[in-house]
Amino acid sequence: MKNLILTLTLLLSACFVFAQDDAPKPIIFITDASGSMWQKIGDDHKITLAREVLGDLTSGMSDNQPVGLVAYGHRKKGDCGDIEELLPMSNLDKAAFQKEMKALNPLGKTPLAQSAKFVIDKLKADGQSATIILITDGIETCEGILCDVVKEAKEAGIDFVMHVVGFDLGDADRAPLECAAREGDGFYIDASDKDQLADALEETTEVTVDVPKGRLSVLVRRNGELIDGAIEVLKPGTDDDITGIRSYNRPETNPALINLPAGTYDVEVSVVGQRGIPAIRKEQIVVTESDVNEQIFDFSSGHVTVEVTNLGALHDATVRIRKYGETKIATSGRTYVSPSSNPIKKELAPGVYDVIIQSTKIKGATSKAIMGRIHINPNKTTRLTHDFQSAELSVGALYNGALSDASVNIVSVQSGQSVAAGRTYTSASSNPKKFILSPGEYKVTVKGIKIEGDPKKSFTITLKAGDNEQRMVEW
Repeated sequence: MKNLILTLTLLLSACFVFAQDDAPKPIIFITDASGSMWQKIGDDHKITLAREVLGDLTSGMSDNQPVGLVAYGHRKKGDCGDIEELLPMSNLDKAAFQKEMKALNPLGKTPLAQSAKFVIDKLKADGQSATIILITDGIETCEGILCDVVKEAKEAGIDFVMHVVGFDLGDADRAPLECAAREGDGFYIDASDKDQLADALEETTEVTVDVPKGRLSVLVRRNGELIDGAIEVLKPGTDDDITGIRSYNRPETNPALINLPAGTYDVEVSVVGQRGIPAIRKEQIVVTESDVNEQIFDFSSGHVTVEVTNLGALHDATVRIRKYGETKIATSGRTYVSPSSNPIKKELAPGVYDVIIQSTKIKGATSKAIMGRIHINPNKTTRLTHDFQSAELSVGALYNGALSDASVNIVSVQSGQSVAAGRTYTSASSNPKKFILSPGEYKVTVKGIKIEGDPKKSFTITLKAGDNEQRMVEW
């Protein structure tokens, strides 16, 4: 009988220990109750929106999820020490949480570093692990550096995850908050209204200290230098963002380190403050527990040079460049006939492009060339050349042996379309009138101007590349 009782006692003890180990670790909210929380978003005060969102969030949590609450700035104006634990981290009473939130009366300052230290010191004293979620609508207004507090605590071996939610921060500098979230193995998330606040808090409560995590390292550079990039981590195959952060252009923050649960993600990075540079998206990036997945997003530009000639000599042409498959022109220019401008050189973001070359002199079917699917690679120059083939045709008019004014119209026999037209006038500088044409067969019609009877003559001529022909029409 004694053996049976001993066996049952051991089994019950084991079950109790297992249940304790299986229970979720506490989530501790550090809530902004500074005076600025009375500001409005739309028709509602920010504190009202925070109460509603946190109330809905906690009411949906499991019964065994401990939820603590710490507030700052709710009792005194101008007091950086106004930080209070309203509910301990062991609290399971969600109704009590909502009651404390409703009682908050925003008044004071924003002691972010001291508030974080207040909570972290309690974790250290209790030997407890927890998820800390800091909600703030502003930056630090007291002494201390939030990021340093978090970093030092991590280096001391205190086990926690810290997320930071910026609530309607406006143009405030987010870098210190992003740094704190990064050092705290958590997310920094912006929220500008009630719905975004609800989404942010839902995301942060899903990525707790209980969840195995890995790290994603994202380096953003262009032409060999670190640049500021907006980094979005997305659910695979969607535009649903999980978290976002900026790399800035400092080695302290670039590469950006993002703490993520083990899983597969898409990552999209866009350049901040520079227009015309397309975003880069990488798909199916795998993050594994305890590992760092290092990704480089290189926005380095490439170059393309386009040399345009006609029968081997530098030739004047317009050059337009567009992304392959698009109609919008990315950049354009003109070669002229000087070695200083021909070949023309253009800087482009890496990608695939079409290059459209249009002669400014040649008329006819081959006056335009399209060089398709040209690949531009970072830090490399792609060199293109195009040599037009043309012929010259000079057409003049005589009346009673003297130079005569006449109109000239040249039609492609193949297409039936007029490709060139002009006027001879009566000057030797323009009569005969010179045309530069694509090789081919043409019907030329010359019609006298201010000549009795409006005389007209036509002829057909075939031109080959390099030909230089002259025809005079007489009446």
